[in-house]
Amino acid sequence: MKSAEINAIFSAKVAEFLANGYQINTNTMSGSQGEVAKVDFRKGDELIRVVLDRKTIFYEHFTCNGVVLTVGRCTDEYALNTRGFRDATVWNSHLEVIEERTFCRMGDGWSETDWYLEGKDAEEALMKHRERAKIQWAMERNEDRRNRKEYTGEEIKKILLPAVRRHLMRPKMKADRIDKIVRTWKTDHFEYAVTTIGKKLAVLH
Repeated sequence: MKSAEINAIFSAKVAEFLANGYQINTNTMSGSQGEVAKVDFRKGDELIRVVLDRKTIFYEHFTCNGVVLTVGRCTDEYALNTRGFRDATVWNSHLEVIEERTFCRMGDGWSETDWYLEGKDAEEALMKHRERAKIQWAMERNEDRRNRKEYTGEEIKKILLPAVRRHLMRPKMKADRIDKIVRTWKTDHFEYAVTTIGKKLAVLH
């Protein structure tokens, strides 16, 4: 689902409380604890908050960024006894949870995608993503091993010495001063680590 659908779920929950005779309680709604949105309701001595909050959602083997819709009951005596338009704070972390729904954002980071999954669907999708990432990592690691090469002796003199001289601006540098050159693959290009007299001298791209 997209964020618009989560907004519709939030709106439906708000409408449900209004339809059941609850009134919006404005004096506990000022200020912010970083949530996306919140609405407080009162009926008699009962104070209920419907809140949508950004959270890190924890599963058994992984975590994801997402939003959590919580319906909670306020148990703070001060907030419950505040009347009129005097402000009182209802702490989201202190709510007695009545109902909770978690929506896990698919993709990395907050801005990459506007697609959310809930419950088991989210867990299964994250598991598949994790398996794909493991396969990709293994493929890249194997590719790194295949592309890694160490040059010594005559290979340096015949193949890489001119490039080393240009890169280091040492046109008279001799091959016997170079201990070894190690080639490694870096995503989309090769790097050549030049070692001379036991020290890493430079990296050539």
